[in-house]
Amino acid sequence: FEAIGTNLLDDAVVRGVVVNTRDISERRRAEEALRNSEELYRTVVEQASENIFVVDVESRRILEANAALQRSLGYSLEDLKEMTLYDVVAHDRKGVDEITELIIEEGQYFVGERKYRCKDGSLVDVEVNVGVIPYGDRRAMCIVAHDITEHKHAEAALRQSLSVLRAMREAGQVLSSTLESEEIVTRLLEIMRSVASLTAAVISRFNEEGNLRVWRSAGLEDLWPRVRFTPEAEAARRAVLEYEEQQLFRMRRPGSENEYLVGLCLPIGARDRIAGVLEAYGQESLSQSDIVEIISSLTSQAASALENARLYEELGDRERALQNLVGKLLGAQEEERRRVAYEVHDGLAQVAVAAHQNLQAFARRHAPEPARGRRELDRILRQVRATVSDARRVIANLRPTALDDLGLAAAISLEVERLNEEGYQVDCEEHLGEERLPREMEIALFRVAQEALTNVRKHAGTKWLKIELQRRDTEVYLEVRDFGRGFDPAALQTLGGRPGERVGFAGMRERVGMLGGELEIQSRPEAGTFVAAIIPLMRTA
Repeated sequence: FEAIGTNLLDDAVVRGVVVNTRDISERRRAEEALRNSEELYRTVVEQASENIFVVDVESRRILEANAALQRSLGYSLEDLKEMTLYDVVAHDRKGVDEITELIIEEGQYFVGERKYRCKDGSLVDVEVNVGVIPYGDRRAMCIVAHDITEHKHAEAALRQSLSVLRAMREAGQVLSSTLESEEIVTRLLEIMRSVASLTAAVISRFNEEGNLRVWRSAGLEDLWPRVRFTPEAEAARRAVLEYEEQQLFRMRRPGSENEYLVGLCLPIGARDRIAGVLEAYGQESLSQSDIVEIISSLTSQAASALENARLYEELGDRERALQNLVGKLLGAQEEERRRVAYEVHDGLAQVAVAAHQNLQAFARRHAPEPARGRRELDRILRQVRATVSDARRVIANLRPTALDDLGLAAAISLEVERLNEEGYQVDCEEHLGEERLPREMEIALFRVAQEALTNVRKHAGTKWLKIELQRRDTEVYLEVRDFGRGFDPAALQTLGGRPGERVGFAGMRERVGMLGGELEIQSRPEAGTFVAAIIPLMRTA
């Protein structure tokens, strides 16, 4: 209890000491509880891993700060008590005031992610929750800031990893696509720029003179003018070619004190040789080992595409040379056919015709009396007449004069007439118009039709067929269809096909392919055969 004594001995009425007492047990327990609570609060706050500090509402001055905040920002408690909220929060003053007003109005407010400024100038990411509390005779803000810097770094690393995985997946899809090698490399450079945050990526390779020249690039227009020709960049390229090792370099922009660009040069190898150089340009992050590793991986894939491009170029050159050779062979073959046809026409055919005419004249002037002699002479006349017919057929097969003189439609018509004479039923449709086709196209289409009709005679086992020949807007279409026994097209790919069939079809494909056209062959046993050739007009114009 608590007692107060008053001396009233001189008071005539009291003449004594008056003592007033009261029970203060509850107050003492409350004070003890408050002291314990304050000690507990300070212990919890001091030992908490969260950054906790108290800020005066009016002045924004820091009143209290726990050890975690001191460690996080690098300040001592004395330093922090000399600072305000504006010194810590790395955001504009107006934004800090607006958030503070909301906190005062709400009493409790979740601020969210903010950045706090450390003593060394670096920034930390925190997630902030604030409540208004009494502090002595005034109000203060108790700020709890959860440090999420590591979390943010982990998130960034995870995003980077996912970005790399997506980039590698996309790169794999690009490499396995049907795109041309040049387009594949361009796409790889774009992927490289995206995943490594590059300003530009360039692939240079050696030209025919052995000089290094830009082959494909992405973002080259975003670089400083002539940055690739600075001493640092040229020295890095030379070192890559000489030592076959990556070179990292740094350049300062002319006329600027603090603007830098980081460059990375990597060798592009192919078959134990240097085929080119990859140049990557970007910010300081380019020098990080993981970024360099990513770029190196994509460079290896680009090297494959570069080698494929070289091989495709060689293959294209060989294909063009082969096509040119085949064209010359076909031209020489046609010329030889024409020459032999004219020689047969001017030689053997003329001799056979003259022999036939002389025999006929001899038979009229000196007819044998015996019947046997007349029969023998008639037989000889028929043989000579057959020889004349065979000679004319050989001439027509070698080089029909109608093809040279009158064009493709006339030559096909003669083939149809010959088929009709042989007992075939031919449904022929021709819509070529008055204008003649280019000579090479006429020869190719006639040979396709001739080969297809020869196969009909030899193998189809039918007298019913259809021929269609027409000029379309941008192409010429030839179709030969029979309704005979057909065959299995797969047999053409094996050695078991009938002799000459594979050669004949290959010849047709070669002739049509030389003119940029397509040949289609369809057949099934007992379902007939369909041969169609389509040749574009623009290619041969």
